[in-house]
Amino acid sequence: MFQVDVLSGYLICGVDSLVAAAMLRMAEANDPRTQDALRVCGLAFVTLGVSLLPAGLGAAVAHPAAQFSLAFGSLAGLVLVARGLGQLQGRILATSWVLWLIAASAAATSGSMLAGPRAFGIVFAAGLVGTSMLIVWFARGFISSPRDATERALGASLIVLAVSTWVRLGFTLDYSGPAQVHMMYAPAEAMAVFAVLYGVLPMLVATLLLSLVNTRLRQQLRTRAITDELTGSMTRRALRELAPALIEQEQLRHREVAVLMLDMDRFKNINDTYGHHTGDGVLQIAASALRSAMRADTLLARYGGEEFVAIVPVDDLPAARRVAERLRRAVVDVNWRDKLKLADGVTASVGVAIIGPEETLDMALKRADEALYRAKRDGRNQCQFSLAVA
Repeated sequence: MFQVDVLSGYLICGVDSLVAAAMLRMAEANDPRTQDALRVCGLAFVTLGVSLLPAGLGAAVAHPAAQFSLAFGSLAGLVLVARGLGQLQGRILATSWVLWLIAASAAATSGSMLAGPRAFGIVFAAGLVGTSMLIVWFARGFISSPRDATERALGASLIVLAVSTWVRLGFTLDYSGPAQVHMMYAPAEAMAVFAVLYGVLPMLVATLLLSLVNTRLRQQLRTRAITDELTGSMTRRALRELAPALIEQEQLRHREVAVLMLDMDRFKNINDTYGHHTGDGVLQIAASALRSAMRADTLLARYGGEEFVAIVPVDDLPAARRVAERLRRAVVDVNWRDKLKLADGVTASVGVAIIGPEETLDMALKRADEALYRAKRDGRNQCQFSLAVA
């Protein structure tokens, strides 16, 4: 029959928790929230690990200090796990609540020890239920709306932990035998399952956390690589990578795709008169105004110094004209006097080209650029369209 000693399971869990804490020290994160969450999770594993090491003391594990360490340390560690995992999802368990819950765990543990072994076992089992449900609540996003296989696996692990604590509490309430130094009141077969579960969970959760953080880091680096740092729009390189797929998709749906090239009028004069800091502000505000005037299926990139390119699915040329005019007005309608103290405001010129069936993106960009040049030549603050489709 499959048997694993419960105290050995506790000891393995403690050692695994310390190894898990060391693993999390190797995790890299470039945002403060994730860094703090990893620190809290690492502290949680250290707390669990140190508190469970007395399980290896043999007969001395029956000493009240060892019993208190096993119970209180486990509860305190799980409270910290709830704080750390919740922080990864933007759900913060306030520090004051963390301290209060840890203090309450200490009081309940010490008080129940004085009341006798049965009360101690029941309070400990109930505390495990409470702390595991706290983890599920604050990390519920991993369960209800996981974004990838790693988050699904992490959510499943948390569910398994919570279910196991409820089962353990049920066994504890039903138990009527002698006190056990390992505080596990369950049939022998169930004890073996619990011992194995506690032995593998810390390492499993730490491994999943490492994978999760690394995935997020890769996504953040990818986002930075395709995002213009100043304006928050796409980079020119990202536009060239993403636009072909959008164009192909829309053409398969028998829709037109317009290429709009926008340029801030007299931008050099703004830099010369007000300084480059104000010029940067113009680009940031203009990019925000353009994004607000666009649908979600539009690509917007900063293409040059003060040039933006938009790739816009449209029904026909008149629709493209309306989009171009809306974007031009979005820049003009900004209250530039209040935002940047610009006496004359800011205008934009727009060149538009509809991508032909056999045309490449570069060819359409060239025609849009030619239309933009005509808009500049004819007085600025206007939209011009490629002669090939006008």
